[in-house]
Amino acid sequence: MKKTVNVNIGGAPFIVDEDAYGMLKKYLNEIEIRLDGVDDKETMQDIEIRIADIFNGAISAQSQVVDAALVKRAIAIIGSAREFGEPRRSLPDQEPGPGPDRQRRLYRSRREKIIGGVCGGIAEYSEIDLTLVRVLMALFIIFGVGLMVYIVMWIIIPLEPAKQENYNEYRR
Repeated sequence: MKKTVNVNIGGAPFIVDEDAYGMLKKYLNEIEIRLDGVDDKETMQDIEIRIADIFNGAISAQSQVVDAALVKRAIAIIGSAREFGEPRRSLPDQEPGPGPDRQRRLYRSRREKIIGGVCGGIAEYSEIDLTLVRVLMALFIIFGVGLMVYIVMWIIIPLEPAKQENYNEYRR
């Protein structure tokens, strides 16, 4: 059993399975970052209309859901995103890189944790080696009030939000 998504492509409604939706979204995003900024909306609309035409031609009364095979077929007909040139900007789904626009927050790590993820979160936030943070925390615990500080940080620092599942990359 697969999840399906109702989408509007090129002005036409379609039911698309979740894997196919991920592929199609990634493909359209990759094309969008390669456009030069002139008439981007019109170009993207034309591409969506072409995709809708391909889907309409392939959908029958038996199969009304767009699947990954049909998306791959549409991509093969239209052409790879690389054919639209080199990327001119970053993908909209990507996290912002380091710089003044990036908003950083301190979280307890979901991946790098032994007890509560506090050391892992501090290491990720400060971009230093996790082992160094753990050694320093162990020294604070042995020689002072480190245990109390760790417990308070465990309570106060929120757990890192779960990230959405990454869709499988489309294959040619």
